[in-house]
Amino acid sequence: MNARHHRHPLRAVISVDDLNNAYIDGSQKRLVSRAVRLEPHYSVLDYGCGVGRWTLWFAPQVHRVVGVDLSPKMVEAARQAADEAGIQNAEHHALDGMPLAFEDGVFDLVNAVWVLRYIVDDDELARTVEEICRVVRPGGYVTLIEMIAKNEPEFKEHEGDFSGAAVYRRLEQYRSLFEGCGMAMKVSAVSSASPLYWPFVAVRDAARRRGLPDPFSSLASSIVSLSLAGESLTAGLMQLLADRDLVRCRHRFLCFKKPEDDDTGG
Repeated sequence: MNARHHRHPLRAVISVDDLNNAYIDGSQKRLVSRAVRLEPHYSVLDYGCGVGRWTLWFAPQVHRVVGVDLSPKMVEAARQAADEAGIQNAEHHALDGMPLAFEDGVFDLVNAVWVLRYIVDDDELARTVEEICRVVRPGGYVTLIEMIAKNEPEFKEHEGDFSGAAVYRRLEQYRSLFEGCGMAMKVSAVSSASPLYWPFVAVRDAARRRGLPDPFSSLASSIVSLSLAGESLTAGLMQLLADRDLVRCRHRFLCFKKPEDDDTGG
């Protein structure tokens, strides 16, 4: 996917629809910005960095960002993107199994977006979560976005345009794993669940299937902007509706905090 879309990197890691990419990418980054106040002295680990869409976003806001990924080709694409952007404080490395090659507590934030579901073995997932939590400093954070199963875990042989197996797990399973490593959940929210954007996409796609002109094509960029601007107002309602199975919001954002050494209250 990265080779096919090397001039459009978000197509390799989100979808082949550029408008969806703009909305989803913006929505996810707003969630992280609201949950964690990034500081200029922060060191950030982007676990599963892909083509570097998060490392390049973090870099201007923090002291150091490290991206790691299982795919050497993705890592090389991220390095190239950082070089082309003139970013000096980002580095990217191919993962070489566990444990992670970092000391305890060296990162203020570990970010893992659409990564953990590709670890299909539960024991391996538990080891990965333990390592993620180990390298976070006391008082530091983990931000996580994943596809969630409502009831039993769902195994996927592939996900649309993307090949490779995945497991959609219950929200409670992720929470249990991180809390079992001493982390406290700070934020839980739906992600990319605008009640404006997705109805617009449904109308657009229905018109395309019927060979009709898109009635709102001239408003597309404005709809993305309005959807992003309104999410802070609509997120609570959308989460309530999703929890009651009245709407389908499978993308969930979680932010965990590691208690300070002398913090017994979480």
